[in-house]
Amino acid sequence: MGLFGRTVYTENRYAIKRIISEKDLVPALKLAEEVFMRFEAPYFSERGVESFRSFLWGKRLREMFRCGEMAVWGCYDRDEPIGMMALRGGSHISLAFVRADFQRRGVGSALFREVKKYAVRKLRHGKMLITVNASDYGIPFYRAMGFAEIDMRTVTDGVEYTPMAAEIRKCKQNARP
Repeated sequence: MGLFGRTVYTENRYAIKRIISEKDLVPALKLAEEVFMRFEAPYFSERGVESFRSFLWGKRLREMFRCGEMAVWGCYDRDEPIGMMALRGGSHISLAFVRADFQRRGVGSALFREVKKYAVRKLRHGKMLITVNASDYGIPFYRAMGFAEIDMRTVTDGVEYTPMAAEIRKCKQNARP
């Protein structure tokens, strides 16, 4: 299997891979920081920017990654990372970023489909919610993916977000007896 999990290709032939090595996590986190600094940081307080960067580069994220509490996927054009998404605890999107020149090309949607498949596989039967704390910039994307606001806009450690959720279901034909 190498440094990545299985590879899935988007309709644009971008490769989506589950990142399973810390070596490959770093470029995904750099991409997240780059996109955040360009599109989100200008609207955050200095404290909010620092909180985000501390989460991104702090020990806690790496520990969650190592122990499997956080699963991360990267989207690649050839070998260049162009998008990433991270799922914490099997049901909460913690990070989702697409490089500026690849936005609105299906990269985020393709990453979300993989995250959703992963969450559904963990689900024995029935339904569950996938949640996200969406920035103002991300809300239109999440709405397009079927998310709805579940609470009012909130600020924690200077980070402004709107809690959102989308329901996913395990189809009966996929359920195990």
